[in-house]
Amino acid sequence: MNLYYALWADVINYERIRNGGSSHWKSFTFSYMAIMLSFNIVALFSAILFFTGYNIASATRQYLAIFSSETATNALWAIIILLLPSMCINYFLVFYRKRYEYILRNYEFKNGKFLLIYFSLSVVAFFGFSLLNR
Repeated sequence: MNLYYALWADVINYERIRNGGSSHWKSFTFSYMAIMLSFNIVALFSAILFFTGYNIASATRQYLAIFSSETATNALWAIIILLLPSMCINYFLVFYRKRYEYILRNYEFKNGKFLLIYFSLSVVAFFGFSLLNR
């Protein structure tokens, strides 16, 4: 949790100080960190597929096939399996009961270094495992 909170302290401070987002930092950081966590979930699914051969995405998608359109089924899968868990995790660990105030008091700003490392590793893992599975 310390690493997670250190990342969030870096993200919040970077948005508030560097990008001039003192008024809109909550919605902006919540949105892009939820998307980044969704990329990590997809990378985890791809890693499991690569190492074990078990396709979690296909196994869970069959339970959500309530539409005749494959596009609608895929969109529903992305919302339920990727976005909702990411949003819930970020909300309850950072924004619920203003937990971000504790984070900002106890973790220092690293000038966006943790944010850059997290973003880079997430993108590399996402595309790396996706390419390995092709």
